[in-house]
Amino acid sequence: MNPKNTFDPDMACRVHDGLNDQLIECETHWAPLYREHGVKQEEGAIAWDGLLLDCWTPILHHHPSGH
Repeated sequence: MNPKNTFDPDMACRVHDGLNDQLIECETHWAPLYREHGVKQEEGAIAWDGLLLDCWTPILHHHPSGH
């Protein structure tokens, strides 16, 4: 998982919610709300919409080789 300080909300990814210890697929249309309402915490996590986002991972789309 990648640290929150490298997070780009415009990229398809999964974020980890440290409050509920769960992975959530981040919708790119949430990006403006995230930027407007996300609150950086001392430990580097972001409090947003009742979640504590502390790390993320990109969603990698597998494309068949087309043989």
